[in-house]
Amino acid sequence: MESRLSSAEPLSRPQICLLILKSQLFRHWHWFQYHFRTLNCPGMEHPLAQSIIDALVVCDKFMPGYAKQFIDSFAAIGGKDKFEAHYEQLLQRLAELHVVKQVVSFSWPSGTLFRSEPTAEGSRKNPEITVQNGEQTYGIEVKAPALLGHVRNRSSNGTQLPARVFSRETLVSVRRVNEKLTLPRDNPVKDFLISANDKFCSFKKRTLHFTGVLVIVWDDFIYEPISSLLHESSGLFTPKSFYRDESGAATLFPNVDGVFVIRHLHQLSRAARDEDLIDGCKHPLDFGNDGVFPFKAFIANPAGARVPDILLRCMQGYPPKPEMGAEYRPQDIVLWS
Repeated sequence: MESRLSSAEPLSRPQICLLILKSQLFRHWHWFQYHFRTLNCPGMEHPLAQSIIDALVVCDKFMPGYAKQFIDSFAAIGGKDKFEAHYEQLLQRLAELHVVKQVVSFSWPSGTLFRSEPTAEGSRKNPEITVQNGEQTYGIEVKAPALLGHVRNRSSNGTQLPARVFSRETLVSVRRVNEKLTLPRDNPVKDFLISANDKFCSFKKRTLHFTGVLVIVWDDFIYEPISSLLHESSGLFTPKSFYRDESGAATLFPNVDGVFVIRHLHQLSRAARDEDLIDGCKHPLDFGNDGVFPFKAFIANPAGARVPDILLRCMQGYPPKPEMGAEYRPQDIVLWS
């Protein structure tokens, strides 16, 4: 993908709509075909489709070519009726768009350049976007988990374990009679860190003043990824991490300088189901306001470098603390009534 220096002209809103109408989205079964069906009817756009197009207009302004690449890849995820894995992939792509739009629309200093899916010399792996301002470069990798199965477990099981706190013997006494437990969803967080660490490796080696951050877009149960990272008994950013190397020591992720955790997947799901958005969310890809609930959590990696304040402001990230709410603290166990 080309940067802002590209000679290509950004696409207008009508041009983006035309690309969608001509895309593969309408040539096979697609989860979001319903939402885009009225694109050629002015004033009748579905709110989710409208939000996506608005975001693509913004992103393509700063990175010409971004909108077409997104539409092509988004439209291609289909072809199987009601195939849930495709639905989860589509939500993940929308999570990426949600973050990229926030990054490019932030008030960066004059002369800032953006590159979508860049690669560093010697590597084919690429983060979602890099931001270059003077000598400083920021790499941003965006991940969102597949949560449908987990959400079903969470809603049907009375007991949830957000972190690896209890031994197998203790679990026997914790579990209610004839009831299943909802187990930690920490393996995706681990896999996200592994992927981001690998993608940032070449950038760290070959780019002066490079900062790499991972952005995890979760649903409303934000204590799950926070517990996965920070719980004192097993958190991935603690000495007692459940992910150990061959020597038995906690595995480090030195190329990931910090992690932002955003609670937004549920808003995308609600929009897709024609349900009202919650917590003051104005439209499906609304990033929200700085310092206003729902907060975005930032967790510094003890093994990484300091993340500059400008990136914290861009992502509206704050270290999780009790004042943000109970859901911003690592949890041992959750008992649902």
